[in-house]
Amino acid sequence: MILLFFAALGGDMDTPAVVPLAAAVATAVPPGPPVHVRVAAGEDVNARLQSLPAGSTVQLLPGDHAGPIVVDRPLTLRGPARVLGPGRGSVILVLADDVTVEGLEVTGSGLDATAGDAGVVVAGSRARIRDVQIVHTFLGVDLRASHHSEVRGCTIFGREEGTIGTHGDGVRLWESDDNVIVDNRLEHVRDMVVWYSERNRFEGNEVTRSRYGVHLMHADDTVLRGNRFVDDVVGVFAMYSAGVHVLDNLVLRANGPAGMGIGLKESDRVTVAGNRLLASTTGLYLDSTPHRSDSFADVRDNLIAYDHVGVRFHGVHPGAVFAGNDLHENHTQVRVDGGGQAAAAEFSGNRWSDYVGYDLDRDGIGDLPYAPRSLARSVVDRRPAAGFFDGTPAAALLDLLAAAFPMWSPPPLITDPRPRLGRLELR
Repeated sequence: MILLFFAALGGDMDTPAVVPLAAAVATAVPPGPPVHVRVAAGEDVNARLQSLPAGSTVQLLPGDHAGPIVVDRPLTLRGPARVLGPGRGSVILVLADDVTVEGLEVTGSGLDATAGDAGVVVAGSRARIRDVQIVHTFLGVDLRASHHSEVRGCTIFGREEGTIGTHGDGVRLWESDDNVIVDNRLEHVRDMVVWYSERNRFEGNEVTRSRYGVHLMHADDTVLRGNRFVDDVVGVFAMYSAGVHVLDNLVLRANGPAGMGIGLKESDRVTVAGNRLLASTTGLYLDSTPHRSDSFADVRDNLIAYDHVGVRFHGVHPGAVFAGNDLHENHTQVRVDGGGQAAAAEFSGNRWSDYVGYDLDRDGIGDLPYAPRSLARSVVDRRPAAGFFDGTPAAALLDLLAAAFPMWSPPPLITDPRPRLGRLELR
């Protein structure tokens, strides 16, 4: 018999709903060498587990097995089988270190956000959650103070009914360090979210029709590489985090009023490189990033194309460097909220599809700097109600007048002294 105690910490979007506090009163693990047992559908899985020594393998034979299943000792739990929860609470609870769960279908959790109902809860370290299909649970895989664990090759389908904000997170990490989340597919979930966790790696995942592909909060030294975020509200958003590496990801159609490919808020030591940010409301959003005066945000070799706004600044701090990026056919290449300039950010060697200069010495670098000025844009930034005219002939006329009468022209939003010429480089 196992008693699991949780501390509830509220349920709004900025506070994790549940954190494990303690696990106690477990049946003693018998000594002896590991064994391999097969459990038929309909048998009491928990009763069989209590008799096994550490390191054993439990194969659930095809059919439905009743959850919740509680794993309180190091062992392997594998299918092929379905674990069906009773519609309340979590379905599989991993409370020991060195547990592997693989090859199962998991469904039937409760939908209580305060209790943190999940398909698989991991409260031990060095867990391996592999090739598990989780269907219509509230949370998918929930790592709670779990370290050096792996979630690999899992498929997590959330509920389609209700607004996306009421869905549970597909993968959630709370105070969990040094984990890898690799090659998973998530759909109709809220977020993959990381809270107060360090040195985690997300690679090769695909998140579609969800809210945040990956949401980082106080998540230092996180690596996001080679992921695909399609038709989500936000691809990647990092808040109050340092040492974040966002590399070689695809974000496609992050739309809606809050849509953005990659967002960075008050974060430091950030590298954003080799990403494709396409057809979104905003491609890249920087809010006071870098945050510290001695830090940096290195933005290079990204393709930012066909977005309503390519790069958007809110609070421009020194230390942001943009180099080697392709900004192609964005409705607005660069925008600074509240008007003004992004002079504190450094641009050099980027390709701009709206550059109208020339290259007489044929070195591939424009002989004139790229220094966009838009009287219409500056009016909209100062008076947002004028945004009704954005993209209309009236706005175009304002910019023509500014070009004809330079005394009306506002200062440039940014300046790239070495704009790169040539065709769009597909990546």
